[in-house]
Amino acid sequence: MKRYLSVMAFFVLSWTLIFAHIPTFLKAEDFSGGSYFVEDIDLSQIFYYEFSGEETIVFSFEGLPGKNLHILFGVPVGVPVMETTYSFRPGLAIYRPDGQLKDGFDFTQTEPEVMYEFFGDTNSYKHLGYDSLMESEGTYRIEISSREAGRAWITFGLRENFTFKQILLLPEWIRQIREFHYMKGLARWEIYGLVGLGVLTAGVIALIVFL
Repeated sequence: MKRYLSVMAFFVLSWTLIFAHIPTFLKAEDFSGGSYFVEDIDLSQIFYYEFSGEETIVFSFEGLPGKNLHILFGVPVGVPVMETTYSFRPGLAIYRPDGQLKDGFDFTQTEPEVMYEFFGDTNSYKHLGYDSLMESEGTYRIEISSREAGRAWITFGLRENFTFKQILLLPEWIRQIREFHYMKGLARWEIYGLVGLGVLTAGVIALIVFL
């Protein structure tokens, strides 16, 4: 029975990875070297950061000619809907290896898209969905600048690739993601999954008892 429950719980957790990025929760010290280096920009991953005030953080990564750069950028909506997060709009700029600006974005005059994220059962104001081919080889930089305190996230890549160890971290990741979005408690899919697991377990027990 214990083995059955473990297999079912693992199945439920694994299924949610279809909708997930690998999360990393960054602190100011992670940028102490000047930038945070993203080793694999094709890997589906999300970085969360809380700005303490007027601040600029830098992500760097290696690019190749013709390789696609896929990123999303946004801020948490919060529950109930928080006006402070709607008005929090850091700027974002992408620089080529030669230091020249590739693309720059000022979101103060644009309307964000409300984006639902299944994994954490959260909503965000998505300010940017970006796909662009890189022109040259070398180290690219993304600068995110804020004039005030607030929370923001950025994603890279589309390739889903979770290790067994990372799957075991899912419950803790979900808790951290929901806290970052000013939320508490279980995600709805976790609640439904537990209920479904309970129903299946009761059914198995009934079959064992009466057959």
